[in-house]
Amino acid sequence: MIELVRVCSRGSLCMAWMALLVGGSLLAQAPARTTEEGKDEIVWLDRLCQAENWRSVEECETRESKIECPWGGKVMQLYFKVDHFAGEKKYPIGWPRAHLKPLGWERNWQAWDRFEFMVQARISRDGLPKKALTLEFGEGNSNYNSYPEIPELNKWIRVSVPVAEMFKARSALKGGISRLRFVVCESAHKHGDVLEFHVGGFRLVRSLVCEITELAAATPVIFAGQPFVKLDVSVVGPPADVKRGVPFTIRSGARIVRREVLPLGRGKQIYDCDISELALVPGDYQLIVFEDDDARRKSVSLRVVEEPWKQQ
Repeated sequence: MIELVRVCSRGSLCMAWMALLVGGSLLAQAPARTTEEGKDEIVWLDRLCQAENWRSVEECETRESKIECPWGGKVMQLYFKVDHFAGEKKYPIGWPRAHLKPLGWERNWQAWDRFEFMVQARISRDGLPKKALTLEFGEGNSNYNSYPEIPELNKWIRVSVPVAEMFKARSALKGGISRLRFVVCESAHKHGDVLEFHVGGFRLVRSLVCEITELAAATPVIFAGQPFVKLDVSVVGPPADVKRGVPFTIRSGARIVRREVLPLGRGKQIYDCDISELALVPGDYQLIVFEDDDARRKSVSLRVVEEPWKQQ
């Protein structure tokens, strides 16, 4: 160590390099910036908003944008000039793109409900194709593609990607998000088109409490004697709270038919609720989650009708 310091003291350049390396390491491991909005907790992915952290390929440039994001922080401009005669030799009508590799804590999304960001699109002609921009999560065969819906130009649009749905489609991503990539398919655009996508406010969001955001009966009318009711459910919240289960009640008017705890997972799912032991008679029922909590209570109607094959 003494010898290293002696060598470095021969010039300020060596010390500058050491400071740069140490500073870069500390920056990569900077603690997450978290905030709360109502009942949501948010961790901000500020490094994703900085153009210099993205590597662009083909007819794509990443620049610092001068437009202010409604959520604050820096904004990156993705600039594409569509050229059907240049680009990669084998694919002149190709896929201009920019990618970034998340670092450290930025890679682990298992405890979060949604990945979100804001986007504002501009184009040199009127209108955008439906899949104007692709956002890829991961690499190779395990990547997951999302196509942000941008119904209006020159207006900030919030993009929200459910993490559980992503993991359901590509389970390998649970081990960490190795890459994010924005891609434009040139075949969807005219030669010479100029596209700008201003993106910012990258963040991960989760509910601070376990709750049901969507509840519906996939089979709202069933025959008496059917063993299951299919519930279309979306669950958010801390994994430990979700694991404890969701209180569930079946009512017929004022009468409680059953109370139980449903072992649901996070995200959107179809759950087969076993009612085989209840022998529900024809009539109208209410299926209720969190019945005793007004803030989280949700209900859906179910009708049981006489089975058509019943012997008279």
